[in-house]
Amino acid sequence: MKGFIFLVVLLNVLIVSTNAQNKTKSQQEADFEKFKKEREQDFQDFKRKREAELKKMEQEYLDYYNEMTGLKKHYEEKKEPEKAQTVQDIIDYENTIAKNLGYKIPERINLKPKAETTTENLKTTNTDIKEIHEEVKEPKTSTVTLKADASTRDGIPVLTPVPKRLAKITSPFGVRIHPTLGRPIKHNGVDFGTGRGAEVFASSSGKVALAQYNRSYGNYIIIEHNDGTSSVYAHLDKILVSKGNIVKKGEIIGYTGSSGRSTRPHLHYEVRIKGIPVDPKGYLVETK
Repeated sequence: MKGFIFLVVLLNVLIVSTNAQNKTKSQQEADFEKFKKEREQDFQDFKRKREAELKKMEQEYLDYYNEMTGLKKHYEEKKEPEKAQTVQDIIDYENTIAKNLGYKIPERINLKPKAETTTENLKTTNTDIKEIHEEVKEPKTSTVTLKADASTRDGIPVLTPVPKRLAKITSPFGVRIHPTLGRPIKHNGVDFGTGRGAEVFASSSGKVALAQYNRSYGNYIIIEHNDGTSSVYAHLDKILVSKGNIVKKGEIIGYTGSSGRSTRPHLHYEVRIKGIPVDPKGYLVETK
């Protein structure tokens, strides 16, 4: 009799335990489905926000490009051929990048350049102004910073392109006083005050789209990465790669210098999405 009672009790325990497990399993499945929906919503929200940010930066870039075309005409009319040539070199640089990445820059004509501005009537804050460049305290361009998603870093330029000890940004992304023209012009990248001869690393794996010289940006390299993302490395003293080469993340592709129109040896570094310059700061998440 006692054995029978024990079996009944054991059976009840097993039934309760099985029901509890089934309930737990159902709850886990429900929780997982809820988690997936929330993650998908988060991703869609992130995607929409990123697209809106990129669209805004695209408009700013087109405004910048067309301002350069107007500025060139302005200097030609003022009979300042050296400044006109400087602006033309900037335009050539942008057109060359667009061509090699397979994009076209829409152009508007007859744009008037902004009023002449000098360093005396602009308030600046960069403590390294005398060493490298001058920057405007409150840039007129967007402060939007597109950030690299940690879960999708493969093929995205997240590695800081210079050694960690030299990774100090001396001139950020945004409007600053152009070192040659002496007027506020958008800086489409960041500058690292590395001095001459520092290693320059590929910020991610990819294909070298271009490696050549421009009179304004000196020796420069463009690397194509994933999803329309690319990186640019300028004012190099020496280039170690050629167009068409496949490079790995962290590979040394050149050495810093002061080629082109540069005040001191440094690295000018850009990140572009579908040819549009974005603030590289949000991508500098790894160092070497």
